[in-house]
Amino acid sequence: MHAGNKLRTLSFITGLIILLYIMSLLFLPANTGAEGLYKKAGGIYKEPKNTIGYLSIGDSESTTSISPMEIWNAYGYTGFNCGVPGQRLQDTYYLLEKVLNKQSPKVVLLETNACFRDFKYINALETTIDEKTKKLFPIYQYHNNWRYFHFYMLKNISTGVADKPSPVYKGYQYNVINKPYIGGPYTAETDEVGEIQDQPQLYLEKINALCKEKGIKLILYSSPSPKNWTYAKHNAVKQFADKHNLDYMDLNLALDQLSIDWTTDTRDSGDHINYYGAKKVSAYMGSYLSGLNLLTDHRQDPRFAPWNNEFKTYETQTRQISK
Repeated sequence: MHAGNKLRTLSFITGLIILLYIMSLLFLPANTGAEGLYKKAGGIYKEPKNTIGYLSIGDSESTTSISPMEIWNAYGYTGFNCGVPGQRLQDTYYLLEKVLNKQSPKVVLLETNACFRDFKYINALETTIDEKTKKLFPIYQYHNNWRYFHFYMLKNISTGVADKPSPVYKGYQYNVINKPYIGGPYTAETDEVGEIQDQPQLYLEKINALCKEKGIKLILYSSPSPKNWTYAKHNAVKQFADKHNLDYMDLNLALDQLSIDWTTDTRDSGDHINYYGAKKVSAYMGSYLSGLNLLTDHRQDPRFAPWNNEFKTYETQTRQISK
């Protein structure tokens, strides 16, 4: 090969590697709370090492349903909501894997809506790109995040001010908008079993295996959502849970215990619950976590005094906005 061609080839490869690194940094997700879906730094990565007792993970049904500060106030458990809107189980797995490099939670709560979001178009990618390459260039794992990066980049340019999410939400996506669900009862029982496609199934298995390897109790849960949930999906998740001896909490079948009021507790006609619904779900999940006897109440521990201070801020913010 001519020397000039070799130089051009080397320059191209070097440029490509640099571009992949830069794009990986831009697309790497770090859920930071209500005002920002994707940031290059912040959120769970800013929490002190090995201080988080439980994580909630999944897509927007996760990020809108569990408020860690509500659970902290009632039980003193340290948690973080790592849910990311639109997230696929592939991304959930890699984000969890990364978080576990710094945190050692005893419980992971996986919201199940993402189990039914398929992504067959990356089959070839998954089978040809080595796992080490994915870790070296995270863009292979998080390439779908361009939608959110583009949105927030344009927003920041247009306003001239970067989003500054409050850390006191601990990843929870706070929202008090109220748009009632008026569709009526939606939990009629059926023997039909929904299908979890091959790719979500693969990463559901990988998440389960990762939790077992780390000694973490994995709990599946379905947030109240008339728009997304069906009894057939319930049956599919239940089959997986039974097969792997996992707890499964379907909150769509516990609406009375939760006291969900669809005239006040949803922000978008039954797609996601709002803050008022999340308070109820968080109270229910906190009680459930308490019954496991796996987590520690840190409210009187001086090392966790910042959590008490953050709760005061959280309480002030939510009280002001919720009026």
